[in-house]
Parts: sequence; C-alpha cells; structure tokens
Amino acid sequence: MDRKPLDTEIDHHTAKFIVRFIALSLAILTDLLAPGVSISSISLSYHLTDNARNVFVGSLCVISAFLWSYNGYSLFQAVLSKVGEVAVAAVAFFPCDCFTGRGVEGAAREPTMTGIVHTASAILMLIILAIFCWLFYLRAKKKDSKEAKVRGRIYRICAVVMVGAMAAQLLDILGWIDFSGITHRLTYYVEATGLTAFGVAWLTASRMLPFITNEEERIKIELSGR
Repeated sequence: MDRKPLDTEIDHHTAKFIVRFIALSLAILTDLLAPGVSISSISLSYHLTDNARNVFVGSLCVISAFLWSYNGYSLFQAVLSKVGEVAVAAVAFFPCDCFTGRGVEGAAREPTMTGIVHTASAILMLIILAIFCWLFYLRAKKKDSKEAKVRGRIYRICAVVMVGAMAAQLLDILGWIDFSGITHRLTYYVEATGLTAFGVAWLTASRMLPFITNEEERIKIELSGR
C-alpha cells in the first residue's frame, strides 16, 4: 500500500529531476564522443575513446547511485530500486562483447561471461525502469486532479514505449523481423529510446514542471545560503 516515501535524508523528487538530464543525454553524448564511428550500441562507447567510456561509465554510476538511494513508496519499490541499482552498475562495469579488436565492429566472436552479464543486466535494467513507469502510472491514476491524469498518461506512454523498444530488439534477435535492411543501429536506437522514456518519466515524477503539477503538489528547489 502506498504511503509517504521511505526516504528521509534524500529528496527523491530533486534526484529524479537531476537524473533525467543524464538519461536524456547519454545516448547523444556517447555518439558525439565517438567521432567517425556510427555506433551500433551505446555500450560500444566503452571500447572507443576515453571520453566516451568515461561518460558512459560515469553516467551509469550516477543512475546506479540514485536507484540505491531511492526507496519509493513501498517496500516493493525499495527492493526493486536496489535490484535496478545492481543491474545498472553491472552494465557499467561488465563491458559488452561488441568489440573484437579487429575494428570497432568486427566479426562476431564467442560470447564471454562478461558480455553475457552485461547483456542480461541491460535487459533487467530496462525491464525494471519500465515497471517503475507503470507503478508511477498506477499511483497517478488514483488521484483526481487533471494534472495527475496527464502525468498518468505520460507514465503509461513511457512504459509502453520501453516495452515496445525491447520487443523490437527481441523480434530481431529471434529472426522474426530483420531490421538490418533498415538500420544497423537497432540496439543503439532501442537503448536510446529506453533511456529517453526513462528520463521523461522521471522528469515528470519530479513534480517540478508547472503544467503537469498543481500548486499543492509542486516541488520547488530552494537554494540555501547556509
């Protein structure tokens, strides 16, 4: 049952507002920091330039730390965020198998345990973030204000978009739909779509946007001179 947030020391609304910048910019930054390469996956940036790797790992570490600090409104959400924290950290510290040493995107090789952990963690991370979007939707659905209804629609759209992106990747892996004729960057677009939906959902959940948050619910950042 929903109750007051379990957090006492960390303002989770402010944290959501800050983390959304990272989620919305990670795909773009890693792409820009890999000059001359059209990366097929955000994770590929780990194997390219130092700047791209530092942004990739650093950004995921911040998201991981936020999920560790976030307890939500129930024990289930608290546990879910901790599992998500581990998944995000694993994505950062267990590199993908998308680099062979014979060029940025060379011939395929046998998967390594490190690569398997990375892929499994990335899938788990996106699933957990999609679940959070749906939980936000269910919470907003219980409220009567028109602003809450709008937030609910945004959460629902974000959850559906994330699940749809993962479904597209799954269909490609299973060979049911071949996206190679359309783009070689399917994984990149799936990851970018998932992170963007995550960023939009958590920005919405920060309750700092005036058009989708009424005055009573709105959170304001106050700068203290202490």
